Amino acid sequence: MKGAPCVVSVAEHAGWAHVICVAASGLVPVVIARRRVTLIDPGLPKMPYEHESVGMKEDEAHALIARVRRSIAARTTLALQRVVTELSPTYAAVALAIRKPPFPELPATVPAVRQSYRLQCAADGMLYQLAICRAARQIGLDVHMCRRGEETSRAAKQLGVTLREVEEFVSRAGRPAGPPWTQEHRRAYAAGIAVLAAHARRRLKVARP
Repeated sequence: MKGAPCVVSVAEHAGWAHVICVAASGLVPVVIARRRVTLIDPGLPKMPYEHESVGMKEDEAHALIARVRRSIAARTTLALQRVVTELSPTYAAVALAIRKPPFPELPATVPAVRQSYRLQCAADGMLYQLAICRAARQIGLDVHMCRRGEETSRAAKQLGVTLREVEEFVSRAGRPAGPPWTQEHRRAYAAGIAVLAAHARRRLKVARP
């Protein structure tokens, strides 16, 4: 028997990420699991574009970035697979919710990245964002991207409620037990709710009747 649908919502950082898993209980969204996962092997630079590759020869910089990419790809795939496996058979992960990268892809070379200051600032974060999206697609998850700061409005639109109602729910009524529960957790929760609502057969609610 297939489990209840669940959305894996990710807030990535340099080398690690918050993972918030969102499902529904009686049409009310709930956090069924949350954890911090590692996205790169120990000893490798977490932000190679901004730090370690600066001043390197081009071939050395490319080799370093390639090692980092391989590590992130392997670690990210393993982390998502573990989450999905641990949720089953009670829950079936159907989608990933993640912040939208500022650019669709990274250029193939380090000099090309450095031609744009905005791209150079975003490049390290995109290593993780793009790897997470690729890993999610490889294991069969739909990928939903949301601009930072738009998570609550998306959830409100999907649920047919106000921004204030969503904010109240993710901050208090629907908050899982235990610290920490930061703005980043709340935004990831709201993003997960929005995506889950899009997959639900019936409209979800942010408060029990």
